[in-house]
Amino acid sequence: MTENEICYSYRTAKNKAEQIQVLSQLCGISEIQIISILVKNGRELPQRVVDRLYKRLDALDEKILEKEREYKAIVAALKGEG
Repeated sequence: MTENEICYSYRTAKNKAEQIQVLSQLCGISEIQIISILVKNGRELPQRVVDRLYKRLDALDEKILEKEREYKAIVAALKGEG
């Protein structure tokens, strides 16, 4: 499926949020890749999709922070600090 076909299918869908998942399955690519194609081509995303992405970013940020703390603790221990 081309980017134009993806955008057309999305634009004509009644439920755009669900259409992202459908397009992902049809094209065999991730929902994030579908979202990227849509945004690149000037399509507006449903607010609930945007909210879900920001919520996921917050969760990932927390995991990164946790891993960063662990990393720093290990480095400190190896240096005999802490």
